[in-house]
This record gives sequence, structure tokens and C-alpha cells, in this order.
Amino acid sequence: MPNGELEQVAKKICAKRGLRFVERVGEGAFKQTFHVVDGKDTPLALKVFKAASSNKRDQREIQAMLRCEHKNIARLLSVESCVHMTQQFVTITEEFLPGGTLTARGRLSVPQCIAIGKQLIEAVAHIAALHLVHRDIKPDNILFRADNSTPVITDFGVVRDLTDSSITPTWAARGPGTPFFAAPEQLNNEKSLTDWRTDQFALGVVLSYSVVGAHPYWEVGISDRDIVDRVSARRRAGDWFPEKAAEIGLPVLLKMVAPWPVDRFRRPEMLSRAWGEQKG
Repeated sequence: MPNGELEQVAKKICAKRGLRFVERVGEGAFKQTFHVVDGKDTPLALKVFKAASSNKRDQREIQAMLRCEHKNIARLLSVESCVHMTQQFVTITEEFLPGGTLTARGRLSVPQCIAIGKQLIEAVAHIAALHLVHRDIKPDNILFRADNSTPVITDFGVVRDLTDSSITPTWAARGPGTPFFAAPEQLNNEKSLTDWRTDQFALGVVLSYSVVGAHPYWEVGISDRDIVDRVSARRRAGDWFPEKAAEIGLPVLLKMVAPWPVDRFRRPEMLSRAWGEQKG
């Protein structure tokens, strides 16, 4: 796909809807995101799906976001298509989140981690109640509202709907998502073991990484790829991690990143209750 083609699509949508194009702000595997402004000066995020990847997964993402209604989950405002150079592009408009990503925050203090974690656990519980599994919870997909304190989960591009048939081929060696934050069952494409606890694992990795600066399965001298291999093989978390988690007052993190789903928190309310008991 030629560079700038999706930007042309975004500008065509802006002209059609009376929006002002500002800039491109991000790109993922399936779509590009543009900052636009409406006639009331309300900032919006216009996302254009790449034509080559426009398929059932795009529709599943849209349907999942339309079902979600939570302050810590990005709001989908509209969906439309646009024909450009004989190709049809699907576009969605979401609220614009100006507070930046969790990645940009760097290391969090323990109180910050507890506050952010509480809200993200509530969001994951909401997703789970809809029988959805996000499957790509990572710092880049957690943005903040203008108050800089409200985290928002975005990008449902590889969401799994447990009430519908799986899109990922059974023969695939690995399920979709970002390997560094993925659970063992996701890395091994074990569909029968994938449920809300898969998101629990990813969130545990995200919060651990944010507060201690390392993946729970990290060991001295190993690479990120080695870490993914350790998770995939269901090796236990690094020998240093249980002590560190206890030292900072967040031992709950160790259970969240257990290799087997059965050893994690069974229900979202159990995780929420345990998280609320953390002293930090």
C-alpha cells in the first residue's frame, strides 16, 4: 500500500463530514489513526483500516467496541466506509485521548500502579462480562483522558468473542496479539484455555513492567525473545519476582501471571477484591 494512501482516505472523510484534519498519530498492523477535529472543536480519533486487512476481524472489533460501555474503555462514535481509487476502506471514529500512552509514563510509583490497576481491572471485568477477550492489553494500548489519571483500554483489533467461532486457524502455532505481553495459552494458540484470565495475565505483565521495569519472567542475561519462550513453555516467573512483588506490597501480581489459567484468579471480582487489599 503506497505511503500516504490512508491519509488521503482520512482527508476525504474529513471533507465529507466537515471535519478538520490535524495529523497522523499512530499506526498498527490493521489501521492508521489520525487526529481530527469536528465543527465544535472537539478532538476525535479517525481510524482507517488498511484495505488488505479489511475482513471479519475488523467487523468483530467494531461489534465488540459497540457493546462496551465503560469509562476505562475507548468509545466508538461512528462507523462508515469510503471508496478511494476503486477500493473500499472501513473507517471508525473514536473519542480522542490526549493524555498519552502508559508507555510514555515510564516507571510508575506503587501508589500510581495501584490506582491505575484498579481502573484497568474494572475495565477487564466489563470486557469479560460481555464474553470478550481483548488479547492485546499492553502499554501502547492504554491511553489516558485529559485528566491524565483515567486510563483507557483501546484497540480491539484482535478481540476474541467467546460466543462466536474463532477466526484464528486451529493449525496456527501462535494466537494473535503482542507476544511480550501474551499469556501462555495465547502464545500456544490453545483456544480452549483462552478466556478472561488471558487478559488478566497480560494486565499483570503490564502492571509489573510499569512498576518494577521488567517482565515477571525476566532473568539476568536473557532477551525479550527468551522471555516469550519462557512464558510459552510455562516456566515459572523469574526467581526474583515473588520477593520483589512482596517487597513493593503487590504480591497479587504473582498470581495474575501464573503460567496456567487455573492458578490465576478465577473470576474478575476475586481479582478486584484482592487488588483492593494491596497496601503498596
